[in-house]
Amino acid sequence: MNINRIIVVLLPFVAYPLLADLFYFPSEYNALYNEKYALEIEYNDLKTQYENELKRLNSEKLSLESQLKNANEDLDLEKQNRDKDKELYGERLREESMRNRALEEKGSSREKALLEDVRQRETKDKQEIDQLRKRLETEEKSYIAKIRELKESYEAKLSQCQERIQNLESEIAKLKNLTEAQKKDLNRLSDQAKELEDKLKSEISLGQIRLKRFHNKLIINIDDKISFDSGSADLKPEILPAIEKIRDILASYPENYIIVEGHTDNIPIKTRFRNNWQLSSERALSVLEFLLSDKRLISRNFSLAGNGEFQPLVSNATKENRALNRRVDIVVIPRGNSDQGKKHE
Repeated sequence: MNINRIIVVLLPFVAYPLLADLFYFPSEYNALYNEKYALEIEYNDLKTQYENELKRLNSEKLSLESQLKNANEDLDLEKQNRDKDKELYGERLREESMRNRALEEKGSSREKALLEDVRQRETKDKQEIDQLRKRLETEEKSYIAKIRELKESYEAKLSQCQERIQNLESEIAKLKNLTEAQKKDLNRLSDQAKELEDKLKSEISLGQIRLKRFHNKLIINIDDKISFDSGSADLKPEILPAIEKIRDILASYPENYIIVEGHTDNIPIKTRFRNNWQLSSERALSVLEFLLSDKRLISRNFSLAGNGEFQPLVSNATKENRALNRRVDIVVIPRGNSDQGKKHE
């Protein structure tokens, strides 16, 4: 099994962070169970892949260890043979020296030449075995590192699957405990989400607006690129038609509690704003004021928050990720399903 192929398969788990309160509305109750079942299958498949890949790597590691052991044994045997050769030729030299001086000189030269040949072969064999041993040790370390990386990667993915399953189980339990009033509120929120998806179809397809459904809230995410110039809190004209559509739909559901939240990336700013806290708050305020310019909306149902850089959707490691984190969220919460809504009634 190819490790790179496995990692590619697993990438979707890394790209989309798991949110503890992700929710499918009561009308999709069976779908929630189906998703949980599918995740459990995926979790078991992932475990099987991990076990098979780990078994393969361990097998290759054992093979390398065996080769390394054989190489060391060959080296030891070669040393023993060379020691015997040295002893043999040393004995011959001594015998020659006992004969006569002339023959000894002649014999010694011959025996010394043989001994030097033995030394050269010994050096060459030792170098080759040392090179083999170093290569095997390097490969063994590489496989150990691969096993460790694979283990860490799979453990993270398995943990995410388990967490997702637990979250779904929690949501199922919450659905069972919903009061009739709460179910009606969530059904209305579902209707509102469908209406927003329909009226903002063009903006959503262009990535200017993103809708997210959660357990007891709906988040309308307004993309930073078409909303504000860099370092500015003034709404750009091209985003106003989309916000007007959102405003019209919000006006049709006066029972909701609405929070306008501003978010930035983690790059320090150098503008008239002191920091990202102020910039995110001012951008949220710009959207809030535009919404409330429609007198059908009730001001006491609204609040705003400037979160600065501290609630990112994804890591700020890349330019593309930072663009996703710069946003204004309009958070819609059914009043009967939120602590905030109850406080404002």
